[in-house]
Amino acid sequence: MDDRPAVAAPAATRASAWALVGLLTFASAAAAAQADEPTFEYAGYRFGLFNQRGRGLQSRAANDSAMPGSEDAWIFQSILDFQLRQDRNAVHNVAIPVDVVSAASTDALDAVATASRETESVDVDYLLTLRDTEHTTYQLRMRPHLEEHWHAESLGGAILHSFADDNAVLRVGAELTLDSFDKIGPAGFHSGPWVHRFAATFHAGISQLLSPTTMVSALYQFTAQFGFLETTYNSVPYEQGGRIEELLPRTRGRHSISGELRQAILETGTYLMLSYRFYGDSFQAYAHSAQATVTQELGDLWLRGHYRFHYQDAPEFWMAYAPVDLQLWEPRTADSDLETLYAQEIGLNARWFFERQGALTARSSFVQVGYLYYFRSNGLEMHLGTVEIGIGFQ
Repeated sequence: MDDRPAVAAPAATRASAWALVGLLTFASAAAAAQADEPTFEYAGYRFGLFNQRGRGLQSRAANDSAMPGSEDAWIFQSILDFQLRQDRNAVHNVAIPVDVVSAASTDALDAVATASRETESVDVDYLLTLRDTEHTTYQLRMRPHLEEHWHAESLGGAILHSFADDNAVLRVGAELTLDSFDKIGPAGFHSGPWVHRFAATFHAGISQLLSPTTMVSALYQFTAQFGFLETTYNSVPYEQGGRIEELLPRTRGRHSISGELRQAILETGTYLMLSYRFYGDSFQAYAHSAQATVTQELGDLWLRGHYRFHYQDAPEFWMAYAPVDLQLWEPRTADSDLETLYAQEIGLNARWFFERQGALTARSSFVQVGYLYYFRSNGLEMHLGTVEIGIGFQ
């Protein structure tokens, strides 16, 4: 029996907090309003079809409980987003993604009962941008999430300040997230009341124009997590047979440092981007990611391709099988997403602007098709196809 305390989140307290957030958002938008009429600037729709194939020790979708189970999944995602300009200083952005997942391995209840059962989720991502002065901008972001066995609320904000004749921008922000979800055991049964996870994230970054065609940027991010950090239906195979629940520490500190270089070659309409990210956390897990992106402009047709390489070390308590002498209170995980691995990703996109609104910005209308292939050394393979349409308004 696990007697460790969980983070409390009474429904009345959370409802009151969101009511206060809504009131503050309305007040901020009203305070920024001027005589100008609100302008509906952009509406977009994106549909993605995602297929994943592979096997992982954390999955029980296998004939032998001690062997890696199937991680096969189909995911259908629709995203609706739009932009409303309230006046010259206030802009509202809303994105609403809806996911439908069909897979036994992503929901342990499916592995016990109906393997073809689907899991649905919906998010609302709201961003309010307020320009306070010529050089300072404030952002407020809210992101509630609703899923069958998981609810989450995020609230964040950022301050952006430009200096050096607007050639440099400093950004500082923070975000708070509360996750509440059903605790489901490896056998697929509810094992108690809902549990909670809390995360606080801080970030600081700077971007700098080195020339009219060259820009560099850097970003540091720290996240502190508290509460129930496990994926509730994950399990670890025993060496002597059977399975035991995944168990993680109750706190986790996560650090990342990233940098980016962008270069435009105006003579050929070519745009290059190189980026690198280092990650480390209190689980003694470390990762390196590097990506190169090339965008080529051919009149109203833009072609973009990217390649990404990722390497990570497993946490100190990752194990393929729990040894006989493992104590029940010792941390453990067999999650294939956390083991030592390298991964590669290749993506291609073609975007056709069928109606320009001056420069190619959010006001331009376009149709885009894309394909992404992802594979990694522990056998997981993914294919993602997308179709996107964006409509810009005068």
